[in-house]
Amino acid sequence: MSVQLNAPASGITGLFSTMYRRAVRETRRIILVVTAVPLIVPIFMLVVFSNVFAPIMGTAGFAGAPNYVTYIAPGAMLMAVMLSATGAVSVAVERQTGFYDRMRISPRGPRYSNVARRVADATKLFMFALVLVVVSFLAGASTEHWLLALVVGTVIPTLWGFVYGGFSFALCLRTGKAELAEAVLPAFFPLIFVSSAFVPVALLPPWMETVARYNPLTYLVDTIRQAYLGDVRASSLGWAILSIVIVGVASQLLIMEAERKVARTR
Repeated sequence: MSVQLNAPASGITGLFSTMYRRAVRETRRIILVVTAVPLIVPIFMLVVFSNVFAPIMGTAGFAGAPNYVTYIAPGAMLMAVMLSATGAVSVAVERQTGFYDRMRISPRGPRYSNVARRVADATKLFMFALVLVVVSFLAGASTEHWLLALVVGTVIPTLWGFVYGGFSFALCLRTGKAELAEAVLPAFFPLIFVSSAFVPVALLPPWMETVARYNPLTYLVDTIRQAYLGDVRASSLGWAILSIVIVGVASQLLIMEAERKVARTR
């Protein structure tokens, strides 16, 4: 891969800006596709699912929120961001059409395009998280500090969706197969159901309780839920940030390895 490390800052900024706008335009052209599942399913959970299962809040050992919509709102936000991977699909299409190869032999290579696609994905994820926060308020979620809930409820899911999406991005970049993004994304369902997203960890079966206590999604949903209640604990926030950093490093290493693998391809 050829990248001009000594390129003028303005040229690099302009190239990144162009690639970013291009990625955003592509998302806008398929707006119904990229928003249908990632938003409709979590919104359904907040509006319908939370009311159907509201009586379980009276179960012994169920604690952590004044009502069920407040309890499951963090899980709905994380589900929305983890269901999104248009950047991964787009880079696979570029591999299939040969556009990625043309960028690879250009002076600056495809790295700026890859980064721009991921940042464009992060922008979309932030908007999804913001929509879910607003919907949770409209659905009856209770919050002691709405600004804290808004900030934590958008930033944490956005960061998590960004680092989690790196796995499908690396896979699609490496193989050039867009369908693998759809195959990989649902892999998070076991993780989210074996966490504190829908019921307290103490109410899970013993083996699931053990898994949930070490599940990074438990730390993420607990931190967002605490933000709704107006009291984010340093321990939960620390573990949530550590989880994001670890997953982010792992996914970025896979992306870099995929870039090297494609660069060696003739």
